[in-house]
Amino acid sequence: MQDCAECGWPRYGDTVLSPCIELALMAVFHRPVTPAKVNSALRELIEELVPGGQPAYVEVSPLANASTNDCFIHVPERVKADGGSQMLGWALWELPGIFVEAEAHAVWHQPTGQYLDIAPKNSATARVFFLPDPKLRFEGRQINNLRKPVISDAAITAYLDTFTEEFNFLNRGERADQFGQIALRGGELQEYESIQTRRMQIWMSLTPRLAQIGPYEPCPCGSGKKLKWCHRSWE
Repeated sequence: MQDCAECGWPRYGDTVLSPCIELALMAVFHRPVTPAKVNSALRELIEELVPGGQPAYVEVSPLANASTNDCFIHVPERVKADGGSQMLGWALWELPGIFVEAEAHAVWHQPTGQYLDIAPKNSATARVFFLPDPKLRFEGRQINNLRKPVISDAAITAYLDTFTEEFNFLNRGERADQFGQIALRGGELQEYESIQTRRMQIWMSLTPRLAQIGPYEPCPCGSGKKLKWCHRSWE
């Protein structure tokens, strides 16, 4: 038996009978996640998009071998194959204590009447918080995400501005109608790298403020379960 180097409590093999069990599960929110509840900042964002709108959690069941984040491609294909309809709206996200975000999104309204998100994601996501928007239209061009800081802070505002700069850059001119990878050269490559560099520099100044995820807090995957009984750790 040895004492744990972190807290001094007894360690039996790989098992630590101490608060280290919880320390091992602690992590920080390092990217936007499915909101666990509607706070004032998120409610303000919802009212701006769909006055009186009522978002709901929608299960994610991603298609196998499908491209990531291409909901506007996959949902119409599923509707054509299996019926139902496409529902347009906004997937709502938050980086707790930093900002809230709305992403134009499409889910499958199944013949059973239930919604299902079938688009693969970049990271583990069990549910999305979806706000239907009957006025939203997708006409083949990307729609910029709407982001709002949770608090009035110059660094957070500057960080969010880099995403708008990036969107405007990537959709400049003929690129507005292009999808997939693009080739950048010369001055445009330098301009793009400058945006990325500024974003990273600002992000480094924000990392000390990132909220911790405790073992008894909602798992960031959006499952609705506590972290301890879901993903246990969050990278």
